[in-house]
Amino acid sequence: MTMRTKYPMTCSCGHKGAIKMSENDQPFSKMYESYSLENLNGGSYRVDDFAKWPGVFEALKPTCPKCGTRLTPQNFDQKNA
Repeated sequence: MTMRTKYPMTCSCGHKGAIKMSENDQPFSKMYESYSLENLNGGSYRVDDFAKWPGVFEALKPTCPKCGTRLTPQNFDQKNA
């Protein structure tokens, strides 16, 4: 079964988006995490293990489509920090 989690983010200009993560949480099967962006510009990322946020941000390069600012972990909404 795949578990999906959304991490909301807000740019300094007020634009809202999110990092979406899908992960395999089935016992006795190979672990993976897959990341994509919602309402943000950038790429996607998949790892066959557990990822850490610095690597996720380096791979995704999340950017605000409204003002072009590159987002960082400081842009996570406070309830997710």
